[in-house]
Amino acid sequence: MVNYVPSPDEVAAAQSPNGGWSKKQLAEWGIPWPPPKDWRAFLKAKWEGEDVAPLPRDEPDQDALF
Repeated sequence: MVNYVPSPDEVAAAQSPNGGWSKKQLAEWGIPWPPPKDWRAFLKAKWEGEDVAPLPRDEPDQDALF
């Protein structure tokens, strides 16, 4: 669930010099870690008022934990 929907300019401004976004920043926007593909397009659509499906969450395969 997105708590705050930033504008595309806010998303761009929050990008680090290395080209990424912090886990904390993404969490403030409701984006899971690791961020799924197309998360920026998702935020842009939400900011524009579109009705979009929730982002998929990458759940680790249980077998990979052992």
